[in-house]
Amino acid sequence: MTKYAAGIAMALEPVSSVGAVGATHINTPPPLRGLFSRYRDVPPLPRRWREPLDLVHFTDVFVAPHADRFACPRVATLHDMIPMEYARFHRLVPLRWRAAFLRSLRGLRKCGSVVVPSSDTKREYLEYVDDDPARVFVIPVVVPDGVQPPAAGAAREPRTVLSVGTTANYKNVEVLLHALALPDLSDTRVIRVGAPFEPRFVQLAEKLGVWGRIEQRSGISEEALLDLYQTATVLVQPSLTEGFGMPVAEAMAAGLPVVVSDGGALPEVAAGAGRVVPFRTHHAGTPDLDDARDFGVAIAEVLADAAGRDEMSRCGIQQAARFRPNAVRPLLLTAYDDARQRYAAR
Repeated sequence: MTKYAAGIAMALEPVSSVGAVGATHINTPPPLRGLFSRYRDVPPLPRRWREPLDLVHFTDVFVAPHADRFACPRVATLHDMIPMEYARFHRLVPLRWRAAFLRSLRGLRKCGSVVVPSSDTKREYLEYVDDDPARVFVIPVVVPDGVQPPAAGAAREPRTVLSVGTTANYKNVEVLLHALALPDLSDTRVIRVGAPFEPRFVQLAEKLGVWGRIEQRSGISEEALLDLYQTATVLVQPSLTEGFGMPVAEAMAAGLPVVVSDGGALPEVAAGAGRVVPFRTHHAGTPDLDDARDFGVAIAEVLADAAGRDEMSRCGIQQAARFRPNAVRPLLLTAYDDARQRYAAR
């Protein structure tokens, strides 16, 4: 079960029986699944699901085309529109990714309701697809109740900058590296959680003189990640766009101040609790060094202001309450009721 799906189950468990079924967008038959290592252990869905179900929630848009296999109300989550914005057309795999995404958007027509994690994603979706806004529900990603601030009086590591995420082009890694090269950040410790840097990022970090300060940590547990949220000084997220920004939400829930760009849903998630840096550039390509400078200055200012960090921590905890299971549950149930009504009216 994915982290997102686990959050949905966590929100619904007090009122509903939740079952998980694995599926992939290609749904190849068993003889062919050996050709796709990532799908090998996921059995294909039957042409028609025989067991009675009250409702099916496709927790990723890429499996929404399977909606016709289920004779019950259907809901699908569209996490973001990033495949339409940042696919690289001159490479086969991203082109295939974009084609699958277009097919998945068409699959949303088979569902009664669509869940999106932010108002920004809803806006982008409706700009691209002529759909009924009334069936698109903004429901944030669940932050588990176990993600909590450190114990009262616990000290955080001084001048420790935490970055969590992939190295996809929309994550704006180059801008982050240029920001970390700011003289005022020369004494910071940087912890990167996610896939190891590609050679081009390592080379850039070495050229900028920041590589020796970066600790890369891949494949860590949720417990280890929570420990970082509770001990770092600030989380940074300079993304060009985000459908939600789970590390930002989790960091705030753990009382960690956040510095983010204004890309996609990040200002919406951080709201007034985080430091939001307006960027001039929101598309992939050559890094904007002015954005990097502004982002680095914002990080330095937060690191230098202990009282300001305390206030950001307090506000972040309050903001993150919107993402807790009890807060998300009624929003989900409203979307599910809408899907049932639409299914009954067919």
